[in-house]
Amino acid sequence: MENISLVLVDLDGTLFHNDKSISEYSKQTIKRLLQKGVKFGICTSRAYINAVKFLDGIKPDVFISNGGGMVRIGDEKIYSCQFSVDEVRTLIEAAFRICGPDTILSADNEEGLYSNSKEELGDKFWTYIDFLDFRSPAMKLCIQTLDKEKVSQIAASIGPGRIDFLPFSDIPWYKMTLKEATKEKAIEALCSKLNIQTKEVAAFGDDFSDIGMLQLCGQGIAMNNAIDEVKKIASGTCLSNEEDGVAHWLEENLL
Repeated sequence: MENISLVLVDLDGTLFHNDKSISEYSKQTIKRLLQKGVKFGICTSRAYINAVKFLDGIKPDVFISNGGGMVRIGDEKIYSCQFSVDEVRTLIEAAFRICGPDTILSADNEEGLYSNSKEELGDKFWTYIDFLDFRSPAMKLCIQTLDKEKVSQIAASIGPGRIDFLPFSDIPWYKMTLKEATKEKAIEALCSKLNIQTKEVAAFGDDFSDIGMLQLCGQGIAMNNAIDEVKKIASGTCLSNEEDGVAHWLEENLL
């Protein structure tokens, strides 16, 4: 594993325990990794402003957020890809038309996270908005549905083949981003900026949105709690998120 110069980890179901905490063992292992000179980064579907609330002192070298919509190296933003205001309006109107006026939506961008649900939405720190006159760009839109055909129709409202849409394995939602705002596209942009090859990256994940990332990187590691689709394409597996699988793999293979 001497050729690994960058480690990228998903958060939910990967680095996080189920209660969204990060163990002291994981934090100390990441610290040792950084001391060795290997870069460490986050690669998550969470919005940046949401994800940083849970890092508990960890300061990653790189940060891929919003499902690939934004890439940061330190404080420098090197990549950003988002729906325009007009595209957001078209998608929202299509969602209400196709799925019904009571459809629950969410959107996120650099400024915040928004939802038209009045219920408590866990740790996500949403701002309530009815979306009837929402006029902001967005890196990611999510729809509370498991109907793939309806999501496909909504995605097509801004043109064929422009949107990447995937379900979440643990909640009945679909996420939509532009094709250029996936984790793998973000990693390619990051590697170009860092002047490294994707084979020098070890990545960890557990869900549908991690599949492209794990296939792209030199080491694509599935958590033991990952869905079967992720395990099938991974180059290896590690212990579950509850067992600090990322930290154990790093200690056994890179430290």
